[in-house]
Amino acid sequence: MTLDGLDCTELSKEDLITETENRILYGLIFAEKMPLNLLAQKLDVSPKELHEWCCEGKIPRAEVREKLADYFELPEQILFWEAKH
Repeated sequence: MTLDGLDCTELSKEDLITETENRILYGLIFAEKMPLNLLAQKLDVSPKELHEWCCEGKIPRAEVREKLADYFELPEQILFWEAKH
């Protein structure tokens, strides 16, 4: 699977930890084995936005957080637990 063009299988565990701000959301997306562009379509967002949420720690709009929570069947507090407030 790729995230922003990076082949995650080639990244070391250390790289994933240091370059990923929201490891919970990233891990869930990775486990889906769904290309980011397809998940982005389902959420009506851009793949760039998904990247920003996972790698830059940005928090999506409330309606998108709700869509993500529904999609993964988890409360948004868990999905964005690591987010900086």
